Amino acid sequence: MFIVPYMVVAAVAILFFIVCRLIVYGVGGKSRHAGVKAEVTAEIPVRPRRKKVPVRQAVPETTAEFPLRKKSAGAGKSAGETTQILPVKEIIKKADAAMGADGATRVFDRGELEKTLPPAKMPSGKVSAFTAEKAPEILEGTPTLQSLEERFVRHFLNRYGAVSSVVEQDTRMVTGHLIRNMDMDPEDMADSLTHIMVQEALQNAQRTYVLMPNDTVLSMVTDAFADVARGRRSETRTTLAYDALKAMPRMEETQFNALSLLLLFHYSRNTDNVDMEAFRKYTRKYITPFLKELPDEYSGYQQMEYIRCVSLENREISFGRVLHDSYPLIFAYRGAMKSELSSVKSDWPEDALVPSLYNSYYKPAVVDDSLFADFCADMGITKEEDKTYLLKVLHSRPVDYDRKELSYILEKISPDLASMQEVWDTSLLRRSSLTLMGMYIARACIKATIGEEFDLSHWM
Repeated sequence: MFIVPYMVVAAVAILFFIVCRLIVYGVGGKSRHAGVKAEVTAEIPVRPRRKKVPVRQAVPETTAEFPLRKKSAGAGKSAGETTQILPVKEIIKKADAAMGADGATRVFDRGELEKTLPPAKMPSGKVSAFTAEKAPEILEGTPTLQSLEERFVRHFLNRYGAVSSVVEQDTRMVTGHLIRNMDMDPEDMADSLTHIMVQEALQNAQRTYVLMPNDTVLSMVTDAFADVARGRRSETRTTLAYDALKAMPRMEETQFNALSLLLLFHYSRNTDNVDMEAFRKYTRKYITPFLKELPDEYSGYQQMEYIRCVSLENREISFGRVLHDSYPLIFAYRGAMKSELSSVKSDWPEDALVPSLYNSYYKPAVVDDSLFADFCADMGITKEEDKTYLLKVLHSRPVDYDRKELSYILEKISPDLASMQEVWDTSLLRRSSLTLMGMYIARACIKATIGEEFDLSHWM
């Protein structure tokens, strides 16, 4: 009862596969694709193999091959019939014959060519006293200083399209001044002036003075040029002077003043500034000359950073903090009572103790702890317990920084010192620190302005 339906299903499946096979392979049992494959195979011809031909064959030294143009009728000719091999001697004879007889090629001289050219047009207008420079003169032997000076003046003026008589006078003056102040033997001066690096420094010095013709700038470029002319290229001072002369034409005098103030307060201190009167003299000599004109815009300090004279720091240092760090025993501590100082030494010399800037205290005439040992030696204080006690007394009354209180004290010392605090705290001086080149320019400006020489060998 249950087997019959399954047999029917199996029979239907077998019949289905038989019909599918007949459809695919046909009655004869062969695939319909076999004939197509045979036809395609018959239509594709087999490509015969070619014999290998050597890539390069030796060519006789006395022959050369010249392929001839193919003619339409010679399509069936062999390779030997389309290539003609000629001896080299025959080729040379044919080339000589192609050039023609003597006189076929004519050589024209310069005079004949110039006759055919149109006449040159002369420029109209007044002719300048400084004509355009000719080709560079190659010096033979040792030139004179006078001839070199004239060449340098002419070369500088001819670099520009138009110059005034004032520029000419300034150029002649600064060029002669630079050469005369090289402080070298005439022969060594002439040899140094022919050096390319020295001539570039000279041109930058000329440009700086022509842009800012005053005595301060003249002194600055003179010192820098002398350092380049007398120094060796491997020396740091020579490189600094060369780079400084390259940067100076892009600067202003206000920026020179800012660099000078940074050098005075950040990188130097005066050990004589022990009391109010000493600070008053210091302000009058060192601060007032540079306080007149300062860059008050961000672009001025940004430019100095761009030409690598300063570095603008992220942190700010107020003017009061600078004084606290440079003169701690003067501004960071109030001092001691006279009775406390007398307990160590009863017979203090007259200038050994000075009034403090704060209230009625007194303090030794010394600016910080590093000079305290020398001070004690000068005063004859030899006991260690006396030195320790005296130092503890001086440090017993520290002063917290208060801008208003400090401003009041600075105003009593000098109005210019109080102005210095205001300018410093409201400008980018509070964020600026000098680079080595900035120190060099500041040193030159201070020397030219107040005649004070700063030693930068510690940083070089």
